[in-house]
Amino acid sequence: MMTGRARIAIIGAGISGLRLAQLLSSKADVTVFEKSRGTGGRMSTRRADVFQFDHGAQYFTARGDDFQRFLAAHIEQGTVAMWCPRLACFGGQPPQWTAPRYVGVPGMNALCKAMAGDVEVRHETRVLELERKDGRWHIGTADGEGFGPFDWVFSSAPAEQSAALLPACFSGSFALGQARMLGCYSLMLGFDAAPDLAWDAAAVLNSPLAWLAVNSTKPGRSAGFSVLCQSSNDWAEAHLEADADHVRSTLAQVVREVTGLDVDAAQYVSLHKWRFAKVDRPTQRPFLLDADNKLGAFGDWCGAGRVEAGFDSATELARALII
Repeated sequence: MMTGRARIAIIGAGISGLRLAQLLSSKADVTVFEKSRGTGGRMSTRRADVFQFDHGAQYFTARGDDFQRFLAAHIEQGTVAMWCPRLACFGGQPPQWTAPRYVGVPGMNALCKAMAGDVEVRHETRVLELERKDGRWHIGTADGEGFGPFDWVFSSAPAEQSAALLPACFSGSFALGQARMLGCYSLMLGFDAAPDLAWDAAAVLNSPLAWLAVNSTKPGRSAGFSVLCQSSNDWAEAHLEADADHVRSTLAQVVREVTGLDVDAAQYVSLHKWRFAKVDRPTQRPFLLDADNKLGAFGDWCGAGRVEAGFDSATELARALII
């Protein structure tokens, strides 16, 4: 489908965007635009003094051959390792992990950092608009800077953000509009003195909380005792516009009630809101491609919402373009 050496813009430097950039860079000039300071998207790591939190994705699995082969080299290099926590469940039976769970080392974003090594990524560059001139795409950013022209533009941003960004001529607009993602809050707690806990990770049922993890038990983490508390998606959706202090105090109180953890003893407390965290309604298509207008959209929201789903979406899109 692609001939010659095209200029390609990819929006988003999470695992989907970086995977597509890796696969296309040998045959095209690729630029990745990322609104944040770092790579990773929801595979992010927050660092604060001695404390460290994977405040987005907690771990990932590798079920398919493509992702397993891809991870093998990173496991050998030490940027990915298996995590085997002591599991618990508040309100039910502890979950049984029948497949290995992996994390980036020393932080969840390590995998995406490694992937970005040979890719041109423009950080802190928020794409606001696309304009077509003489059959090619020009990008406008939040700071007023312009980039282009590009032959192709692909968005790996969450479905709702991609829908708002891609022009009405995009043939995948209807399918894109059908996808839905849910929010999540992450409460981060750092302790100078390690509390005595009987678990390293825990599911929470029938609660504003859904997940707890002692982040410092993951391989290669910093010494600071770091606890990551994630809300349920339903509770987050009902409180997305709530005052941040109210959300923080509410979740902290629930942590106390559920676990007995003395939240007041935490030396570090921070809250992060993920507006788009979990796939509620996927597109049921591996990617959305408009060959006539040279636009595309892809990401974990095309499938099950897992890290591997984002990887697979990019891989399938690249195959459609260059194979």
